Amino acid sequence: MGINQLSTIQNEAKMSSTSFRFSGEVREPFPAVIRALEDTKLPVTSVDAPSSWNIETGPPESGLGSKFNPDFLISLTAPKPLVKYFKGRHFIGGRFVSPAIAKKYDFEVPEYQGIDQIVEVGTGREKL
Repeated sequence: MGINQLSTIQNEAKMSSTSFRFSGEVREPFPAVIRALEDTKLPVTSVDAPSSWNIETGPPESGLGSKFNPDFLISLTAPKPLVKYFKGRHFIGGRFVSPAIAKKYDFEVPEYQGIDQIVEVGTGREKL
């Protein structure tokens, strides 16, 4: 079960989601949160997987969540397949991934600057 949070801090909507294993219909109280995210004029940041999105196929084709595309996505460890549907700025937080793990799962670890823990990357149309 995922945990979602929505808060407004310094005029930015922030949403954190750990619901990438979610299946079935979105249950209360989350439909109201997802509608608010779709309708807000504030920048929205999603962590790993935007709420209502399928980890493989991205946003729903219709209905709740189909209009939701956050401004920023922070992928944890590595980008998920859904990132190919994402249109905003994409970051990865996965500096801790060893070359052996990256090789095993066939992805490239981006170059991190200095002691940075995140790095801005493309939106998944290229291999990372």
